[in-house]
Amino acid sequence: MFNPLKDHERYSEKDPKDMNMEELRMLLKIRRLDLKLEWKEFQEKIHFWQRVGRTVKQSGILDKFQEGIQSYFTKKEEDSTST
Repeated sequence: MFNPLKDHERYSEKDPKDMNMEELRMLLKIRRLDLKLEWKEFQEKIHFWQRVGRTVKQSGILDKFQEGIQSYFTKKEEDSTST
């Protein structure tokens, strides 16, 4: 029985030109599973950062940061015009 956690190395080391049909099918199956796994990991990262962004926005941290930046530049402009 094929174990994707161990047997995939056996197929990745071999050149596809030297494989028979069964080995090529297994290699294709392995690559599909790898692609599905990578896609799922990518989606999880996107969902994580969406949750982080939503949390930051809901907490009001972003608004306070923007207010701080605006007041900094406003103060800087006032200091430069008074000198």
